[in-house]
Amino acid sequence: MPPRNTDDPQHWRDRAAQMRSLAVTMADTQAGILLTDLAADYDKRADKAAIKANGKKPRSNGKRR
Repeated sequence: MPPRNTDDPQHWRDRAAQMRSLAVTMADTQAGILLTDLAADYDKRADKAAIKANGKKPRSNGKRR
């Protein structure tokens, strides 16, 4: 498996999308909330990676809480 580039904003946006997809499958409401919170944290990490990469904050995808 190739190494992941954790400085790549898309890496973190992909992880956020995965967490959101998983959250909607959870029967346990608390687990779904936790996964949604993790997705928001991944979005923040993506924003920081984007700033580090090019000095600009990317547009919001509208899926954050």
